[in-house]
Amino acid sequence: MVTGVPTADKGETVGSILRRIESRARRFKTIDYVYVVDEAGVLAGVASIKELFASSKGSKVSSIMSKSIVSVHPEEDCEKVADLAVKHNIKAVPVVMKGKFLGVVPTDNILSILNRALREDILHLAGIHKAHLKYENTLAVPLFLSILHRLPWLVIGLLGVTGIAVFISAFELTLQKYLLLAFFTPAIVYMSAALGTQHQTLFVRDLAVMGKELKLGRYIARQMIIGMLLSLVIGALVFLVIALFWNQRYIGFVISLSMAVTIIISSFTSLMVILMMKHLKFDPALGSGPFATIISDVMSIVVYFLIAFLFLGV
Repeated sequence: MVTGVPTADKGETVGSILRRIESRARRFKTIDYVYVVDEAGVLAGVASIKELFASSKGSKVSSIMSKSIVSVHPEEDCEKVADLAVKHNIKAVPVVMKGKFLGVVPTDNILSILNRALREDILHLAGIHKAHLKYENTLAVPLFLSILHRLPWLVIGLLGVTGIAVFISAFELTLQKYLLLAFFTPAIVYMSAALGTQHQTLFVRDLAVMGKELKLGRYIARQMIIGMLLSLVIGALVFLVIALFWNQRYIGFVISLSMAVTIIISSFTSLMVILMMKHLKFDPALGSGPFATIISDVMSIVVYFLIAFLFLGV
């Protein structure tokens, strides 16, 4: 906000105001408008310089001023001020508190606010936020600190895959009897992880673009419906492939059912991991990928072999 702007009384003439502006032009920070205030300092109207020059010098400013005033409070958010200026096509926004005129936010400041807001939106679109800049600037972070930031998530992943190996060993007899289950283990893990990654990428992008306008409940419900429909399509394709190439329809049904269930679970967990990271204020760029991946992999393997054991036994 700046305070060096032309003001006038209601009873002043256009000629008097123009002469004062001309004599004090260098003192003013901006002369786009003349702000008409009463004896108590209350803003009563606004007249543009263009309107003053187009009017008769003997006319009173009260006859040409606009009483429809767009103003903001001193504590108003900067981006809201710039948005009002653009929406109402005005070069400066008056700042008013309890009716009293305090100053204006001039054109230069409005353009600066818009430029900063645009840059922030572009960075948000790329998934970069102020809270994460210390992580994003990898060249500026000390080498040891970079390792310290990344290592815990990878250690969690290592513990997860070790647990998976121990879990699979409990189904050794089932795998020996139904070798086709082993063939499709990588496919189960890949498909659930692939869809989970899709959900994560879209969710981060939509959070960055829409921000608070994103209705999380409705969004998650929609993504889950999409995940369920995709799981049905993928599951049906897997069943057809096994039935045609291996001619084992029952095992094909078990594997395709497992594929569908793991995809649905992965859809849910991938969205929940992003929300959890956001809530706990962790850096999603470092944590969400490895953490979501190991959760997806563990859940996929566990569900796959439990369903296989339920339908096929040992």
